[in-house]
Amino acid sequence: MSTSLREKKRELLRSTIEKTAVALVLEHGYENVTVDMICDASLASQRTFFNYFGSKEAAILGPAPSDPDPQIAEDFVHRPQGDVLSDLARMMSRVLSDHGDVDLTLWRDRREIIRSNAQLMKAQAERMTDKDEELVALVLRRLEAQHGGPGDPDDRLPDQARLIVNLWWGIVRHAMKLWSAASAADPTTDPQQIIDDLLNLLEKIKEA
Repeated sequence: MSTSLREKKRELLRSTIEKTAVALVLEHGYENVTVDMICDASLASQRTFFNYFGSKEAAILGPAPSDPDPQIAEDFVHRPQGDVLSDLARMMSRVLSDHGDVDLTLWRDRREIIRSNAQLMKAQAERMTDKDEELVALVLRRLEAQHGGPGDPDDRLPDQARLIVNLWWGIVRHAMKLWSAASAADPTTDPQQIIDDLLNLLEKIKEA
């Protein structure tokens, strides 16, 4: 689906505001930056700021992780291509690619800010917990579909689902580290290729 000129302008303004917010916090510290400062520096009104972000905290944390399209989620549950962990990685990497390129510099700056602020670390942890629960529920649906419905307590399908999601996040963290290092030498490094290489490596590990 093509993006309208109006939508492109909205996304550009949103990007300008969040990059400005992050730059100001890096320079002055989180507690010393106000919404007024962010609006003045980004040439945005307070109304626009709050329509996009709702709070200074949200502008620094950035958008929450996207959900897969309902049809993509249904394909993951009912039309598996491989093992559940690899299919989860493929689905979520597709979600990331469908929502545009990741700004690696912005990602690094946000990580630096969050790690230095207990309030932001707590908010980020809560956000990731919410996403964890959504992914666990989706993976559990997949496992139950493979087992013909909810299994016996001994099957421990919920525990399996949670472990699979934790393994997925491990792949994500490792991929981001590899991408960050590779991009320092070559800014054109494709993050999707890194994910694909890790999936191939995962296949070799499972065969070992």
